[in-house]
Order: sequence, then structure tokens, then C-alpha cells
Amino acid sequence: MATVTVPIHAPVIDWIMQNVHEDQVAPDVLDQLNAWKTGEKQPTLKQLEAMSRKTRIPFGYFLLQTPPDEDIALAEYRTVGSKKNQKPSRELIDILDQMTAIQDWMRDELKREQSDATSFVGSRSLHDSTGEIAQRIRDDLGLKTNWYREGKNAEDNFNRLRNTLVQHGLLIFTGGKVGANTHRPLDVKEFRAFTLIDTHAPLIFINTTDTANGRLFSLLHETVHVWLGENSLFNNPEWSDERVSLLEQKCNAVAAELLVPAADFSEVWDSSIPVEDMIGQAARHFRCSEAVILRRAYTTKKIPRTLYTRMLALQKEQWEQTKAHKKKSGGDFYKTLLSNLDHRFLTALERSVIQGNTQDTDAYRLTATNRRTYRGALERMGGI
Repeated sequence: MATVTVPIHAPVIDWIMQNVHEDQVAPDVLDQLNAWKTGEKQPTLKQLEAMSRKTRIPFGYFLLQTPPDEDIALAEYRTVGSKKNQKPSRELIDILDQMTAIQDWMRDELKREQSDATSFVGSRSLHDSTGEIAQRIRDDLGLKTNWYREGKNAEDNFNRLRNTLVQHGLLIFTGGKVGANTHRPLDVKEFRAFTLIDTHAPLIFINTTDTANGRLFSLLHETVHVWLGENSLFNNPEWSDERVSLLEQKCNAVAAELLVPAADFSEVWDSSIPVEDMIGQAARHFRCSEAVILRRAYTTKKIPRTLYTRMLALQKEQWEQTKAHKKKSGGDFYKTLLSNLDHRFLTALERSVIQGNTQDTDAYRLTATNRRTYRGALERMGGI
């Protein structure tokens, strides 16, 4: 029986080769794609499936007559180090696609239920002062100025803040890989978080491969983006001293004010204590990283620029060492899945499935699960 082959259009192959990260594939992969392009060889379906896995390009793209039109404007907006518009990874593109699909579904669902739009999205502007924006966010969320004292540590405060944001209508998702694929981790050096603005379903995604302190700062940073009504793809670490746009400067400043209020900081800071010790004490008091305290001490003129620069370099070195020695653990699958998913969304999704408005297969696709794991997650959550 003759082997069935599938012709691939040359423009599609050109697009695939342009979107493949050469450092992530073997040289023979590009050779094989070239052979398909010239017509020297034609692939079988099995070979196409294998190529899709190797290149991380969706299988369906190979069967198109013309190259796909991917909307990756947000992915291209980021700055990695000092280099702008580097080619986004397939992991970033795929997680953006999943979150965009979730937001689209939730928006349609909320409008179908005739839910009101949120009042806080875009309610502040860059013309407002840092203090005004921070206080408006506290007022809208019902947060005390010293809300940070309620938690034991950064992770605890992250969860508390996340729950508060969800109660006020935001969708908060987290994750460290694409779906359940451990071979497709999200690179914290590429992005730490992103925000997709929408008046009905504003969505924040946090990369969990970051540290607990980093995740908390990212959540606050992205929260400010929501109040300013601006999409965001955030990858500027706490210890970075690189120049960023006025928008990012404002979001960083407001996030710092929410996490370490200037008035509280002045009361806590004791100039008679050695700076290194004081930095550590203040970080424990505010449940945040020493990098945030260091930046706060510099901007409030508690320490000179030379000391700030030297200590900031040490912070970067410590962060790199922490990431290098961080242990990877499989953990509890369902606990991780439920931690990553927004429970308000999952409840609305299952209710829609029960009512017959959403297909089971769409629910699996949106949550990156299958029939067994989707049902298992609902059982672990306690149903709807």
C-alpha cells in the first residue's frame, strides 16, 4: 500500500521557519523543512505531527494554504533586557492565545447575563499622582494602607490580594508552563506577567516560575495597569535599574506605594541601624523583597546612588542564585491546576456547560484539560 503524503505550501513553510527558534530545534529539523519546501520530499501525517511537536507550531498551521495571521502585538511589546521586539517564544504566544480565548468567553458570558461593566478599569490616568492612584485602588478594593501586615509573608499576601481582586471582578490566572506540559515551561526572563484589558473581564496572568516576592510585585504592577486601562506584558524584575517607559515607571511607582507606603516606610526606617540590616528588617516588616525596599530607600533619599547601585547588583546576583537552585517538584496535579485557574471563571464555565450553552470540548480546551482532569478539578473544588 502506497504511503499517503500531504503537500505543504511553500509560503507556510517559510512562515514556520521564520517562527522557529533555531536554538531550540535540531539542525535536521530545518533541513527537513527545506526538503518539503523544494518538493524534494513530501511529509506523511505522522511526520507532520512529529514536526509540530519539535517546532511547537500548531499542527493545523501546516495544513493551511496561506500563512496564519497571529496577533502577537502584546508579545512584541515587551523589552527583554535592553533589546526590544525579540522573537516571542511559542510558549508565550500559546499562553496569550489561551488567556485571550478565556477572556473572550467570559466577556460573552457576562454580557449574556447582562452583567454591568466594571467601574474601575481605566478610571485613573498617567496625569494622576502616584499617591492618588494608589489611594483610589485601595478605596476601590477596600484595602487598608497597612494591608500588607495581614499576611505572614509575600505568598500569603499574594493569595489575599488575588482573592480580593477576584471578588471585585478581575480574572486572575497563574501558571509556570503551557497547559500540563512540563517540557514547555514559561521563561521568567521573557515575561513575569501580563494584563489583558476589558471593561467586563479584565484579566491578569502571573508567571509562577518567578519568586514569591516577584509574583506579589507583579500582581500589584498589573493591578495598576487595570486601573490605568492599559494592556501590559511585564518582564522588568524588581532588581532592575533599566530605563522603562513612563507608563511602566508609573506602574512600578504605584505598586511600590501599595506594597511599601511612603509614610509607613519613613516610620519604619531607622538611620542608626546599618543599611544592610535595615533593608532586611524592612523587607520582613512589609512582607516583600529586599530589592523593593532598596529601591524605596533610594527614591526617598535614605541612601546615596553609589550604595544603591552596589547593593542592587548584589540583589541581582542573589536572585540568579535562587533561581538556579530552585527545586522543581511535580506536586499535587489537581492542587496546582486549581491554584492556576480562576475559580470564578471555572464556576461560570461549568454552569454554562450544565445549561447547554457551552460544549464539553470547549471547556476542556479553555482550561487545557481533558474529560478526566476537568471533572477531577471540579470535584476537588467542591463543585459549583
